[in-house]
Parts: sequence; structure tokens; C-alpha cells
Amino acid sequence: CFWGPPHTIESILMGKETLYEHAASEMGELISVLLDLSETTNEFSNPPDEIWVDDAAAQMLLGGLGYDLERLPPTDQRKDAWLARSAFHFNIEYSVTGLLYPRLQPFIDEMIAVGFAETDGFRDVDAEWIRDNPQLLPVMMHAAGTFSKQELKRTVGSVSDKVISRPASERLAKLLADVGSNMAIEPQRVSERMKSTTEGIVRDLVGRLLLEEFVADSLNKAGLTFRRESDYKRLTGVIYDFRADFVIPNERHPKAFVEVRKSSARHASLYAKDKMFSSINWKGRHPECLGIIITDGPWTEASLEVMSRVFDYVVPIHRSRQVAETIRRYVDGDQSVLRWLIHFRIVANDLNDAP
Repeated sequence: CFWGPPHTIESILMGKETLYEHAASEMGELISVLLDLSETTNEFSNPPDEIWVDDAAAQMLLGGLGYDLERLPPTDQRKDAWLARSAFHFNIEYSVTGLLYPRLQPFIDEMIAVGFAETDGFRDVDAEWIRDNPQLLPVMMHAAGTFSKQELKRTVGSVSDKVISRPASERLAKLLADVGSNMAIEPQRVSERMKSTTEGIVRDLVGRLLLEEFVADSLNKAGLTFRRESDYKRLTGVIYDFRADFVIPNERHPKAFVEVRKSSARHASLYAKDKMFSSINWKGRHPECLGIIITDGPWTEASLEVMSRVFDYVVPIHRSRQVAETIRRYVDGDQSVLRWLIHFRIVANDLNDAP
């Protein structure tokens, strides 16, 4: 069962857990299930018959093909439902977010309930209470009728769901009082407004946790040593130094770098140009380094084609385990794995007196 214990007013006030922290924890649990499921189903290509009796697995598998999880087919119809959409691309994001949103809703409901209970429906908001409960900032923000944290910062000053300064808490208390004096603040309206905040958090977690954890697990299973972006300072390039999402085995002696990027058809060309420069920059400095981009989302065929001219491998996220095995072969000495050599350097013209 995916559902955890209910939250209480005491746990939300005393625990100080933010919505982002709670969402990251829930996402972590779902990622663990997804990784096991990937192995069981041969990277979501061949689910065994016995897996359809597992509701959690069935939700992930059918959710990844776009089925509405609120109308999950009966056990004896799930295999046929999978076959009916087997030509569809399996979407890892859908498989997880379809379960993540319902898991977050009880926590959000409790946050809203706590905010209203502690402030008499935001009719009696004390600045000190605001300062002591920054984890409830999303509820306060939407109760005040503000739809973004940037907008709120312009109004009351620097705030976060970890710390709210005394001056900012006083201005926010006044803002809530002014709103409350003009109209009744309704929990249902706040709940509807909270959806935009939740969607932003989930989008961030998909890119920062889901996709990268999937790749990290594949690299680990291939027995590869690697460093993640947060583990090192820079990977040197011809023009400038910056960090790849993964470098194997390390930034001092790189044998491969991996970039992970989710895209949309509207932004595919822009993202492709950005990532192509990354590959040229790094492979130009490290000619024998594998360049790999792992993709998710609706990239255009044209963007994938142009990236394939400077990356050795352009691979969808659900095949990350296969590309990890390819990296393993290269690290073990199989030079045929390297597809592109990029000769790129910048030198001064000796005929000019460069400043």
C-alpha cells in the first residue's frame, strides 16, 4: 500500500516538514518501487503475467501508458489493457506522478486545515506565529491571494518555507488581515490555488530526482564509479569549465560524461543547442571521453538527429541500463564504443598582438 499514516496538527507544527521535503520523500519511495519494476519487466517492455495482481505495479505500468489510475481495469483485464497500448512510448514521469499527486493531497489538506485552525480562518494571524511556522508559507501565500513566491517576495520581502524574517512576517500578517477584512478566505479556494505550487514542486522533482536517480541506479548496477553534479566542482572544457550531471569515473580522468534532460517539443531546439555545446566543449578538451545524453519528453526528431552528431549516444531514459553497460565496456577497454572524436581548440593568431 502506498499510503502512509495520517498527519496531525501537532506533527505538522512540530515537525516543520515542508511540502517540498514531504514530496521529495514520497518521490523517493516511488522511485525505489519504479527501479525494482524496471528490472522485473525488462525495462518496461515485457511485464510478467503474475505482476498484474499487484495493484501498485499495475498502477505504475498502466499509468506509464497514460491510463487514468482512478479507473484502473480489473485484475483479469490488465494484461489486455497493457497490450492495447503497447505501441505507446512508456512514460516514466507519468508512471510516478500519477501516484505522487494523490499521495501528496492528504498532507496538503492537513497543512490547510492547520493554517485555518491556528488562525481562526486567517482572521486572526499573528506575525510571531507566521515566523514560527514557515513550513506553512504556501498556505499563507495562497490565502493571501498571491500565486507565486516571487510575487510575495516583492510584496513582503524575503521569505521561504524554511525561514521568514520578523519584518517579512509582520508585513505578511498585515497582508492577510487586509485580505480577510474584505472577503472570507475559504479552504477550498486555497486548496485549488495550491495545485500550481504542487505542480511546480513535482516538475522540479521529476528532473532533479526521478530521472537522475534512474540513471544513477543503472550506473551502479553496471558496477561503474561515478560522480554526480553535486559531488565535484567542474569538468574542464575548451571554452569554460562547468559540471555534467554525471562524470565517470571522476572529473580528473573522465572516461564518460552523462547529461540528463527532459524536454518538450516547444523547447527541444533550444535545449539541443545548449547540450550540443556542452558535448563539443568537453569532448574537445577530452577527445577520448564518451559523451552521452539521456532524454525524456517529446524531443523532436530533428533535435535528436543533430545531437547525435556530437554525442556518442542519444538514449531515452528507459534504456539507461543498456547505455550503462556500454559505458562499462568502454571503461573495460572496448574502444569501438567511442563513436565521435571532436578536435576543437582555440589558439591566438601569432600575427596579432593579442591583448
